[in-house]
Amino acid sequence: MRNSSLLKNILIPSRFIALLVMSGVMFTSAELHAREPSLVVLVAVDQLIPDRLTASLPGGLGRLMREGYIYTNATLDHGITSTCPGHVAMATGVNPGKAGIPGNSYIDPAEWRKRYCVDDDKDAYAVLGGKDNRSPEAMLATSLGDWLKQSVPESRVFSVSGKDRAAIALGGHQADGVFWFDRSQSRFTSSKYYVDALPAYVQSFNGTDFFVDGFGGDFPATWTHGPGSKRPDDFPGESQSRGRVSGHILNVGEGAERAGNVYFSPWIDLATLALAKRILVEEQLGKGDATDMLAVSFSATDTVGHLYGPYSAESEDTLARLDKELGDFLEFLDAETGARGYLLALSSDHGVLPLPEWLQKNNQHACPVEPGRMDMEAFGFWNYWHIFWNFTRPFEKPSRLVDFSLGQVTVNKHYAKELGVEVSAVVASLERYLEAQPSIAEAWTLSEILNSNSDLARLYRNSLVPGKSGDLFIQIEESCLLWFEEGTTHGSPYLYDRQVPLIFFGKGIRPGQSDAPVHTIDLAPTLAQLLKLRVPEDLEGQALVLPTGDEAL
Repeated sequence: MRNSSLLKNILIPSRFIALLVMSGVMFTSAELHAREPSLVVLVAVDQLIPDRLTASLPGGLGRLMREGYIYTNATLDHGITSTCPGHVAMATGVNPGKAGIPGNSYIDPAEWRKRYCVDDDKDAYAVLGGKDNRSPEAMLATSLGDWLKQSVPESRVFSVSGKDRAAIALGGHQADGVFWFDRSQSRFTSSKYYVDALPAYVQSFNGTDFFVDGFGGDFPATWTHGPGSKRPDDFPGESQSRGRVSGHILNVGEGAERAGNVYFSPWIDLATLALAKRILVEEQLGKGDATDMLAVSFSATDTVGHLYGPYSAESEDTLARLDKELGDFLEFLDAETGARGYLLALSSDHGVLPLPEWLQKNNQHACPVEPGRMDMEAFGFWNYWHIFWNFTRPFEKPSRLVDFSLGQVTVNKHYAKELGVEVSAVVASLERYLEAQPSIAEAWTLSEILNSNSDLARLYRNSLVPGKSGDLFIQIEESCLLWFEEGTTHGSPYLYDRQVPLIFFGKGIRPGQSDAPVHTIDLAPTLAQLLKLRVPEDLEGQALVLPTGDEAL
């Protein structure tokens, strides 16, 4: 356990001690009493593209657009655009490559198995009630919450999300509580890295059965929504896995089935925000002398967006519900924090490619392959066939020699040696094969990524983790979708996957906007500056100049 102990502040992983000592200063009780704001809130909205936000939205998102300071040209500064790297960039002020996070998953070359960005081999960090282990130990960078607790030990840091990787990445190494929704258990849970047992209020929130006497007991049987303003409810390319039209099955079936239905609906965000409010109340965040921190990552925009695309009736309804709930949450924060107030930043971990069928209808289709959608299973089959034919036939499995993970190809160096095959020959053969495909723009070798001066190489370099990243990075052609037969995804270095909102709001921040080019790695340093925290000297992001009530910082 890393949480409820008097040893909390000295039980810091050894490799982070130097960074934390460098990044913080201690404050006296008198200095703590004067610190404002009382609370800092970090909000991540998964898979949110900027053009979905307008000042006309009636709820909290609209209020942030009207009253916040908005950067209209904010992008990710890395090329592998997925959830784990995106959240890490927001929280740490460094790109995922430097933070040690190559993607949501990667191929472990030593053990030749797929690893998850927040998994852990230590059973001491087991998920409460679950079968896996989870921790932030793969993150080689400290986070905003870590800087806050090092500077002001009395501060408390909590994080909550529908996704474990989002909650853990935002919470960091020294959070007092990190919670997420575990579909296998149909409840919110945590890891023994943070707590030995769930707090009583989280247990009460879960109930004995989340969908009976827990918070989900009042969820409706179906998710009903309007037809949407941009396209019909039923549109080509949408996933049929949970129905393509209103109403979608929601609170029906066995526990795991209900949990899956909720996870792919706006109700996962409703539950996440409800738990965030309960944490604020039960932990009395913002009520002490020190500044506390709450991080909340909303997942439904991503889970729904993958199924139906960003301009669907389902995605529109999901954002509208979040807008309403976030409006109530901001009013709740107004009342709870009082005169000392709160500081809030909102951004996203990545964007998304609209459905290829939508792009074609709107004459935005740039992919050289019709209809712009390449099936992942067929893609994998033909790549493995190439490896089999050239390197492992007649009896060896090609999957023992190469494996794929999130647009990267890793060669099994130990097995290549057994076969008497040069790794460089496998890489070169795959590079030629991939680049001959009309849907592939380029297959980047590590040497090309490290030595090229192009912007694309820089983006991939900022995602590169030696010893974890693959031997080839696959760059698909712009607006081509390497995914399943339905739905959509992200992960490319193109602007539609990298452009995201970035908004600062709250105590002392004047409304306005800037079109200056900024990055999500600037978010944590900017909040740290506003909170007057010391930060590590080797950050890749920078503190942005915001207009405040008194002066520009």
